Amino acid sequence: MMAQGYRVGEVSRQFHFAVGDGHQIYVEEYGKADGLPVIVNHGGPGCGLSRDSAQYFNPQRYRIILFSQRGCGGSTPLELDNNTPKHLVSDIVSLLDHLEIKQSVLAGGSWGATLSLLFAHLYPERVRGLILWASFLATDDDLRWLYSTQGAGAQFYPESYSAFSQGLSCEHDILAYYRDALFSQDELLQHKAAQHWHDWDRQVTMAASLSRYHLEQPSCITQQAKLMCHYFSPEIFSQLKGLDIAPDALRGIPSWFIHGRHDLVCRFAPVQRLAEELNAQLYILDGLGHSGANDAYFEAIRRAADLLACKLHT
Repeated sequence: MMAQGYRVGEVSRQFHFAVGDGHQIYVEEYGKADGLPVIVNHGGPGCGLSRDSAQYFNPQRYRIILFSQRGCGGSTPLELDNNTPKHLVSDIVSLLDHLEIKQSVLAGGSWGATLSLLFAHLYPERVRGLILWASFLATDDDLRWLYSTQGAGAQFYPESYSAFSQGLSCEHDILAYYRDALFSQDELLQHKAAQHWHDWDRQVTMAASLSRYHLEQPSCITQQAKLMCHYFSPEIFSQLKGLDIAPDALRGIPSWFIHGRHDLVCRFAPVQRLAEELNAQLYILDGLGHSGANDAYFEAIRRAADLLACKLHT
């Protein structure tokens, strides 16, 4: 991946773990067996675990735990039933219990940061630290930023937005269109909708980046689009309410935020405000957008992980 990444070696343990409702999550472990545990939450939703993300963490200090969330990657089945943010949080609790870990660092970017924050809000007593990059705070304004005519992407890339929006102007109408198309019985319509979704996601993700876009599970474009639309549906998205607020229980937890100032996917100003309210460290990456596929971005995350390990005296 990047020159600055740690060489974590071969996977030390991999397994499928039953979490209920017929779902099994796929788990991989790297690093020091008795090191500081870190749960790495992947993005998307629906990307599946990325082994490259283990390279942020020093394997001599961290016990690195990667897993694919319900319905994606190596987890089974690839279904949306019993698949919500609160199910994913419950899965993390079950996994920590299974591994006999009382407290863990939570790490993740974009949707992975969202899930890490949700876990921290619900189970602050189980969190030793947070390392979050390109954080999506899941407010209604964040959806507008991503998908409305007044959003950043639409303003910077109106020609791409025109193809993506299908002539619709309201983010809720656009999301409803894609839900209907992706879950239709017409496989050709599903494929076209998934490709339009993927193309827009790639456009805003890679803005201000010179690096090539990389989809962790290229054979699962349709499944990832379905998962994202499913999670952005009103009844499920409401489970994420309040992540832009700093509860007292999180103010004493060592936290690092890393964010590109030119991020067209996740707004910088609310993240800056949240970091201040949490007394967290904030690394601002000028000239960079959403994608972490950049040497400076990668180095900032790795440095945050090193500093957190030092702070926790591991």
